[in-house]
Amino acid sequence: MDKFFQFVNTLPMPVWLGMMFAPDHPLTKRAGRSSTIFMLAAFNYVAALIGAIVAGRNNENGGDNMIDLTTLDGLSKGLGTREGALGAWTHMLALDLFTGGWIYRESRRLSAPSWVRIPALFFTLMSGPFGLLLFLLWRMTGAGKGEALDH
Repeated sequence: MDKFFQFVNTLPMPVWLGMMFAPDHPLTKRAGRSSTIFMLAAFNYVAALIGAIVAGRNNENGGDNMIDLTTLDGLSKGLGTREGALGAWTHMLALDLFTGGWIYRESRRLSAPSWVRIPALFFTLMSGPFGLLLFLLWRMTGAGKGEALDH
């Protein structure tokens, strides 16, 4: 499980770095619109979720301890396991990467300056919705108002 955790954390890092610091590189352009990369992140989540479900069924209390996502106590109990935490983490990584890809593509389309693109992508990587919020606020107030492309 620790190796899988390291894998899911390391795998998307070149894509994030490319989107932030080499947005015009051909590999970044290809990766930023590649369904394969986003599908791999989603597959990692599905694998982690299955692992959490199997671990819940095979727990030390005799099994059949399915994760209950319908109550706060059930969610807390499920996330309180290594397998549940890994499932939640891979979920966040997959959606943050998908969101980062969208921000990258929109930044290119709208000629967002690097002072917008880089913090939005960094905060999406580090805290998901906060980076998206920053980008959306810029888009609502500054996009398309003559800002030069500044990579």
